[in-house]
Amino acid sequence: MSDPESLAQFALFDGVPQALLADLARGCHPRAFSARQVICDVTSADRDVMFIHRGIVTVSSYSRSGREIAFAELGEGAYFGEIAAIDGMRRSACVTARTDGMLLVMPAERFRTLLAEQPVIAWRVMTRLTGLIRASNERLQSLSTQTVTQRVCRELIALAKPSPVTHGAHLVHPVPTQADLGTRINASRETVARVLLDLAQDGLLVRKGRTITIPDLSRLRALMEGLGGPVAYAD
Repeated sequence: MSDPESLAQFALFDGVPQALLADLARGCHPRAFSARQVICDVTSADRDVMFIHRGIVTVSSYSRSGREIAFAELGEGAYFGEIAAIDGMRRSACVTARTDGMLLVMPAERFRTLLAEQPVIAWRVMTRLTGLIRASNERLQSLSTQTVTQRVCRELIALAKPSPVTHGAHLVHPVPTQADLGTRINASRETVARVLLDLAQDGLLVRKGRTITIPDLSRLRALMEGLGGPVAYAD
């Protein structure tokens, strides 16, 4: 059993009556996880939905050659596992903990009942799933048509936030490791390192510690779109 206030942190349950939150909380149980622990994968027998109360996880898959391809990084307030809960089939990806944390686990049967009885929540889940489909299509297109340089640029643009100090500049902080970037774009760590070095030498980014500063995001975007720039590695 979980505290109803724990479920209240999730946008999925915005506006849900307190009585329903309390009922849902009674049907959930907490599950702690440790950094680098595999929480679930395609071989997992359960079909439960997992809400991240605390911590960060990575959602990934593996190619036939065994290379890991990361799809997303999820943190507090996010959830995963709804696909298997809805269709009853095996998990579609592997979820690995990046940090220690805590999940609130809702049984698949209770989740399906919730969707059937609460159209607003069902609509939110459908909206999330359509977003996942669009993101998957974009990623597939990127992997099949873009060079590694373009894919690195795409990932940096997705992670960049406006700098609070320098007008027009953007920051990536904390910077993922080169290995992590490689798993996100299906490239080797060594190739990612070469691309980042080239981008820095061409003045498209400045790296200091765990922060990357992008002086002009439009230049990086132009390179991603194939409009010119440094040498593009094909990996």
